[in-house]
Amino acid sequence: MSVAVASTRLKARVQAELDLRPQLAADATRLFALGIIAFMVYVLLLGALQFNRAQDVAYDKIRGQLAEAVAPVGPDVVVGAPVAVLDIPGLQLRQVINEGTSGSVLRDGPGHRSDTPLPGQAGVSVIYGRGLTFGAPFRSLPKLVPGTRFEVVTGEGRFNYDVKAVRRAGDPLPAVLAAGASRLTLVTAEGSPVPSSTVYIDAELAEGTALPDPGGRLSRVSDSQQAFGTDLSGVLTLVLWLEALIAVAAGFVWFRSRIGRWESYLIGAPVVVALAWRVFEQIAAMLPNLI
Repeated sequence: MSVAVASTRLKARVQAELDLRPQLAADATRLFALGIIAFMVYVLLLGALQFNRAQDVAYDKIRGQLAEAVAPVGPDVVVGAPVAVLDIPGLQLRQVINEGTSGSVLRDGPGHRSDTPLPGQAGVSVIYGRGLTFGAPFRSLPKLVPGTRFEVVTGEGRFNYDVKAVRRAGDPLPAVLAAGASRLTLVTAEGSPVPSSTVYIDAELAEGTALPDPGGRLSRVSDSQQAFGTDLSGVLTLVLWLEALIAVAAGFVWFRSRIGRWESYLIGAPVVVALAWRVFEQIAAMLPNLI
């Protein structure tokens, strides 16, 4: 009799486990779909808050450096450090420009391409900015028209630029820059629903004389820092965070089937959100830098 009872209990347990499989599969599918939606919310909405916070911190830092005349002006600038303030009154746009153009740098604001001189220095300066995610600071740049004037402030002074052209792929390139002159090219992405083409805004120093380029900078940045470049250096970190998230999510689903829905939410939700945020940060850093 005891053998029969044990056999019955074993069959019941196996059947219960089999009955749970469709529920577990459905829960996993819902979690995956929720993850996709959450990532879109992160890069389009929450990312804007993160971007605004980073800009506030960068503005406070460079404002202090400008007041003390210690803002960086040479080639040896730490990646991610603020180097200039861009002000385009016609677009109601004021942004702190950071050094570098990788996806992680552009997450915090527009970036100065490290193989070009700083604005105000002789030569062609290049600044990248996102057109869709993380505040999309350069989304409105395609609205600029020739003749629009804007200002850039660096550790070497204030420089006014006039827009000369707004160009896209296939448009004529600007004329060769005269020796000692200064051109500033703003670069972003456009397209709908996901930006897929590059826009260039060429502007030239409107008044005054360009300052000498101190030289010593990179001869060429890596592909990850060029237009629509992707930085995959964080793949290993992403894998580690993703493994942790999957393990916690699996535990969440398992606990939900045994201790109840609300109890599992109370225990697992904060951990899942924290790990998901880390995963989203890593994925976002690998997106094309102009998006």
